[in-house]
Amino acid sequence: MTQRRYNIILAKDQMLGDRYILKEFIGEGTYGYVWKALRCTDEKIVALKIPKNQERGDLTLKEGSKLIKTSHPNLVQIYWMGRVDGYFVIEMEYFSGIPLSKELTESGVSVPRTFQVVYEIFKQILAGIAFMHRLKLAHGDIKPDNILISDRQVKLTDFGTSKFIEDIFVKTADGAGTYAYVAPEVIGSQKRYLNSDIYSLGVLLYQFLTGRTPHTTSIQVLHNLPFARPKELNNSITDEMENVISRALERDPSKRYQTIRDFCEAFSQAVECETTKVVMIEKEVPFVSVTKTRDTLEIAQTHCRVGKYNLAESILIQELAHENGLPDFQLQLAFVYFKTNRLYDAFNVVNNIEPDQVEDFRKESFKDSLYYLKGQILFELKQYEEALKVYRTLYQINPENLDYQYRLAMCCGLCGFEDEAIQLLEEINTDTPGVLSVVKKLGQAYDQKRDFNKARAYFRYALKLNPRDKVVIKKLEAYEFYL
Repeated sequence: MTQRRYNIILAKDQMLGDRYILKEFIGEGTYGYVWKALRCTDEKIVALKIPKNQERGDLTLKEGSKLIKTSHPNLVQIYWMGRVDGYFVIEMEYFSGIPLSKELTESGVSVPRTFQVVYEIFKQILAGIAFMHRLKLAHGDIKPDNILISDRQVKLTDFGTSKFIEDIFVKTADGAGTYAYVAPEVIGSQKRYLNSDIYSLGVLLYQFLTGRTPHTTSIQVLHNLPFARPKELNNSITDEMENVISRALERDPSKRYQTIRDFCEAFSQAVECETTKVVMIEKEVPFVSVTKTRDTLEIAQTHCRVGKYNLAESILIQELAHENGLPDFQLQLAFVYFKTNRLYDAFNVVNNIEPDQVEDFRKESFKDSLYYLKGQILFELKQYEEALKVYRTLYQINPENLDYQYRLAMCCGLCGFEDEAIQLLEEINTDTPGVLSVVKKLGQAYDQKRDFNKARAYFRYALKLNPRDKVVIKKLEAYEFYL
């Protein structure tokens, strides 16, 4: 049931195929490794992101390909993504800025800036997001860690490269907490909306001007705990700017600015009312939110991330025993049971979850997460026909979702609908060529249909994508022998 993770061993001066030479290790995150590399064709320095989970990494192709060969001064450019020497890599512009999180810390703003400078920085962030929104792409993960700054040049990164549905059950906090920047309607979900980016931008602007985020944990967001008005924390903020922040932070998406253009216009008008004062934080003003409350949901998810499922289970059961009726806790507990192979327990919990208890604007994304986990459980229980129904429903609602389409294809193949499975896989391969798992599944599907010529062609393609794939090598050797 666990996702396959490749044994990735990388070193300085190592060559990846004939395309890159690794020069310097930049860092490591939940998603993967980042290296400074030399591109051999023109000796240009680039940044390489190498996902830890290589098969899941392939699924960045669909969204990432929309940004390849497009550029904007406030976005780290994606040059190319694909497989080299068997590794899936994302080749990006190398930008030597530092994360904004180095300045926006839990204790406030570490580098005092005038309002004018702060707004110049924020305008660049807005410009990058506005460019993405014109392409109908949501960033989905706006936070200081994903904003790089060098002097006054700002670039956003990590758009569409780390949002996979398995991650929603193992989210971890970083800095003030990833959840601090996530809109309520997409917490615990793979969904991303353009309007949700506006909420994240509101959090960021609030933090720029007050040194804090409105909330610090998912529980505070889910319970809608009150937080201080910006002027309570910094009385230099004008009424106009406070109104802009407050509207961007509206809990109900329909009450926020509906487009990035509307937000930019309101922000620009409010800036005209500002001064060149230094952004001073009123340290003595108490933070209205209960920041020291232990966020048990995030703690449980952190335990899940490192495989401590027993600890996660204890925390979740204790919360549920105290009549914490949040369906999010039940969903997380079902995930824990699923990961520990207690499939019937997981199935029972899933069936007892009532999505209608979730706020109206969260229902759609929550139901997707619930049904996705239910489909996984049914699949592992070998109840393929029931899993097929679940994935068919998910795919009909979300036809753009590559993951749902791929899992529907697998269920179709196992339920005897081989032609439909092939059609779904062929559509993925046409729309997003080079996804290794899809190419291998096509080879297997045609092999089952005894169309060995097509099967061999796809396995040869798979071997080009990963020359070290033992399953593919063995298949091709068999074809060479028998055909």
